Amino acid sequence: MVSVLDRLPTIAGSGSGRPIADISPTTLRNAYRNGDLLPSDVIAHVLSRLKDVDQAGVWISTIGPGRAMSAARTLDTKISEIDMLPLYGVIFSVKDCIDVAGVPTTAACPEFAYTPHDSSPVVKRALAAGALFVGKTNLDQFCTGLVGVRSPYGVPRNPHNPDYITGGSSSGAAVSVATGTSSFALGTDTGGSGRVPASYCGITGLKPAPGALSRRGMIYACRSFDTISVYARAPEDAFHVLEELAAFDPEDGLSDPNYAIDRIAPSAASAYHCRLAVPQPSDLRFFGNKEVEDLFHKVLGSVRTRFHHVDEVDFSAFTAINDLMFFGPFLAERDASVGSFLTQHPDAGLPLIRRMILDSRRFSAADAYRAQYLVADTKARLRPFWARYDALFLPTVGTVLTLKQVADDPLTPNFNNGYYTNFANPLGLAAVSVPSAVTVAGVPHGVTFVAPAGGERLLTSLAAAFLARSDLK
Repeated sequence: MVSVLDRLPTIAGSGSGRPIADISPTTLRNAYRNGDLLPSDVIAHVLSRLKDVDQAGVWISTIGPGRAMSAARTLDTKISEIDMLPLYGVIFSVKDCIDVAGVPTTAACPEFAYTPHDSSPVVKRALAAGALFVGKTNLDQFCTGLVGVRSPYGVPRNPHNPDYITGGSSSGAAVSVATGTSSFALGTDTGGSGRVPASYCGITGLKPAPGALSRRGMIYACRSFDTISVYARAPEDAFHVLEELAAFDPEDGLSDPNYAIDRIAPSAASAYHCRLAVPQPSDLRFFGNKEVEDLFHKVLGSVRTRFHHVDEVDFSAFTAINDLMFFGPFLAERDASVGSFLTQHPDAGLPLIRRMILDSRRFSAADAYRAQYLVADTKARLRPFWARYDALFLPTVGTVLTLKQVADDPLTPNFNNGYYTNFANPLGLAAVSVPSAVTVAGVPHGVTFVAPAGGERLLTSLAAAFLARSDLK
């Protein structure tokens, strides 16, 4: 009997011992149109993979086989409606801080778990577009971390080298895409959680600017600038998903009614004429990792030869925001989100997470206002920068970390992972991380393009142009 694996191309293996079928949105849509596959074929394949070794620590809960197959078989009968269902038969997972009706939300804290009666509007839009939900993925507890190891539900394995972290907090979401059990995954991003795991797992992480996607139906880290993010293998697929999910939500007080994603993006050829900025050498940080430093400079050299306008710039205005995330009053937003629960349940939560969240109470209202002023002043200071440049080009992370390094020092490596990411959401910026290189240990390293709100299509074009160059693969 011909299996689904025989009818799909495969992607790089992930240590599962089985071929990894390419279930990316574009591949599946073509297979459905050609009559090569049915959604029930694909969901059956994905369900068969969930106990594989590369899925260890990825899932907090998965949909029951009966419910999954029922939804898929319903789609089987609707192939004639594929043009009206832009995510027809595409498999997706959801980070377990985002609500899916009837499925427990834990935020990686068992004592916190509740079962919502309603789904996040973003999840609803995915389902209405024909996507098939498969399960809830693991995360750094309460979205507090950029390492992916802070969960009582286990630690997701890095698909490329199990001695290394996956990055966090959206660790399980990224691994589900990298290992071929999700076509796309919904993560969240506060200080880098939609980008850092993409770098460690060798996939695309697309983070829209806050306001593009509804923030209802999720557990917040920092409600004022959190956003749901999208993981996929290719930037074009991630953007296609984002387009279907982005919408003003009148019931979300922080949803932006004026948010508009650019409708026109540069062609592949003209993308190389976009104006890019890169941090000046004195602002680059690689935290003692000479290999990653050399890899980035090699990639940057290639970018300089392909993109026609690349300038070194003072990066300090961006990094001035970074410490507010874990060393300043922005940390108190986590207390506003889950602090009451932690106070009422003194035995709940990982000790490190409890301490970080509850210790934020040392900040005053005046501290919070000063932070707001700093962000506002920085946005004003950067207006001439964004008038001159289309995008900022960065390493996604400055190093790649082993599990041992994070175990030996749970805090400093975590903070270092956010050096190139923490500022983006407070400043209202969009970003996309894509693979750029691979270390000797086999761990991917990514680069990020950053642009103002609404520039997600531009970022996708830049990322696609970057990946299209053979000398960057």
